[in-house]
Amino acid sequence: MGGSRNKNRGKRKVFVMSSESNFLKRVLTAVIGIAIILFLVIFGGEWGITLLAFVCAVASLFEFFLILFPAREEWLQRGSGILSGAFLLVFIIFRSQYLYEGISLVFLFLFILYLCLSHLYQGNHSKLLSDLSFSILGIFYIGFLFSFWPKVRELSDGVYWIFLVFLIPWLSDTTAYFVGKSFGKNKLSEAISPMKTREGAFAGVGAAVLGVLGYQFLIFKEITVLDSILLGVIGSCLSQAGDLFESFIKRSLAVKDSGVLIPGHGGVLDRFDGVLFCGPFIYFYAHLT
Repeated sequence: MGGSRNKNRGKRKVFVMSSESNFLKRVLTAVIGIAIILFLVIFGGEWGITLLAFVCAVASLFEFFLILFPAREEWLQRGSGILSGAFLLVFIIFRSQYLYEGISLVFLFLFILYLCLSHLYQGNHSKLLSDLSFSILGIFYIGFLFSFWPKVRELSDGVYWIFLVFLIPWLSDTTAYFVGKSFGKNKLSEAISPMKTREGAFAGVGAAVLGVLGYQFLIFKEITVLDSILLGVIGSCLSQAGDLFESFIKRSLAVKDSGVLIPGHGGVLDRFDGVLFCGPFIYFYAHLT
């Protein structure tokens, strides 16, 4: 019995060390990532944030379509999805006045491609339609939403607005994670994301509001206290909705993480899912104020 207890004690020690190591990895990765983003936003100007959006979008497209089409023989479906999403992103950023034409080209390309590939599905029309539908979802979910980063940066006071695109989701997500882990008892959406709690969600909203108020007081004085509260509440709710939406996609495709490109955080899409939903909101809010 004594030997058994010693073995269990050893296992617990290894588990604690592993948890601490993973936590330190998450923190170190977050610090490096934030430093890169700050550098690109402050010193890179519009081209810096455009480069960041393009790199993150392509990485996210790669993760999404690798999950959707993991088999080696599905390289054409996988490659066409990644290229279509990247094309849509670039088209919106640099040729937004021809957005209707760009979207039409993406749709026509995909429809014709899947018609040509229909023989590979051997009469399984439901699988073909499912693959086509998921491909369209990934292209517009990733390619379209990432395009808002450069659009926000182009706005008057865009250098201040673009920080809110990242500040709100990350404050909300980090606070929700720690509060939910420590005090959470009531599940937020157990069917989609079992670990998220209502306590964490409310704490995330509160942290986002306080963060934006501090940002407004210290740096971005052009917005009001009411703006800060609205931005914090709505932005946090949308970023959490973005997190749940990505969790819904992963659950539908039976995967835990979108990828492993960011140590301690999973995939690129895992890290920016909330940011994607917050970007359009900041863009449209800035136009209304």
